[in-house]
Amino acid sequence: MKLLVAAVTALALPAWTEAQTMVVSRGGTRTVRTAQSANFTGSVRVEMLFEPFDPSHASGGYVTFEPGARTAWHSHPRGQILVVTAGTGRVQLWGGPIEEIRVGDVVRIPPGQKHWHGATPQSSMTHLAVSEHRDGTVVEWMEKVSDEQYAAPTSPHQDASRPSGVRQQTFAPGLAAMTDDVLFGDVWRRAELSPRDRSLVTISVLIATGKSAQLTGHLGRALDNGLQPKEASGVLAHLAIYSGWPNAVSALDAYEQVYTARNVDTKALAEAAARTTGSGSDRSRREAVNDAVAATAPKFAQLTNDVVFDDLWRRDDLSVRDRSLVTIAALAGMGEDEQLEMYARRGVESGLTRAQITEALIHVSFYAGWPRATKALMAVTRSLQ
Repeated sequence: MKLLVAAVTALALPAWTEAQTMVVSRGGTRTVRTAQSANFTGSVRVEMLFEPFDPSHASGGYVTFEPGARTAWHSHPRGQILVVTAGTGRVQLWGGPIEEIRVGDVVRIPPGQKHWHGATPQSSMTHLAVSEHRDGTVVEWMEKVSDEQYAAPTSPHQDASRPSGVRQQTFAPGLAAMTDDVLFGDVWRRAELSPRDRSLVTISVLIATGKSAQLTGHLGRALDNGLQPKEASGVLAHLAIYSGWPNAVSALDAYEQVYTARNVDTKALAEAAARTTGSGSDRSRREAVNDAVAATAPKFAQLTNDVVFDDLWRRDDLSVRDRSLVTIAALAGMGEDEQLEMYARRGVESGLTRAQITEALIHVSFYAGWPRATKALMAVTRSLQ
């Protein structure tokens, strides 16, 4: 009897079970297209990962929204699932509050519910969107989300358009006020240091101190502020020396998310960096290293001279001036004040002004804390007297 049932069951199985095989869609081989302007506001890119394949009704893709971009109002007959993979975004059901969503959040949209989703004004956002079709229909598009709807606060005391975001405003209103009024309302706007340099200081401190949670947003801001991908990648190699390999490697997740979302040409990054000419102080620096450590650690002296100063500092993926700024920010963030004096002098030699170095350390105070910035400022004051 069992054999008869098995035979009947086998005959009843559809033909596709025999014909189907496993399919692997390789990363980097799929087309990334610009979303249709009729259904989106702002710059939006879509990478379809998979289409429905009978008997499955599901399709999915990555959707990347640049700051301020969003969908139009729409609904899905079988609902939708969103998984945020990079940046910070917003989602809203019709008649409900705007919800801020961030990396790791999973949003389940009920069937037939009118809604929209997109990035915040300050941050890009990428999510995986999974939907199921019903009778061949996956989505019903409606009117666009107006600027007033997009900027609406989530409650009378919350405003998702503020740099602090809804979470700070909800759980730490004092922190939110300082974030909006002091950090982004004052410090980031000071003309003593360009936005690009401030971004360079910020990502250097975040990498050097292992604070990767905010790196994705600030790396995207750095690219928006004019830092080139080649330069941003050069920061990683530089800080592997000054803060250790684990910090640099841990930052790769954020780099991968941002570069993938922005379609950065990673093949160009693989091109070998040219080397610049050395400076007049290279010989005296080599002699100082040898005098300090060669007697007890000759290999360390050789690596310092050949790998750090004669190779890393001469690569053209970062200017010597920018390397000085990155090093000063990283050392200050890590509390390494003893070496700051030497690198502050090298910074001036490389083209940084004293005012720029001081301003960089003021900026560091918000990302590494007041005690470390205070000690760093005292060390730099001694070295530049």
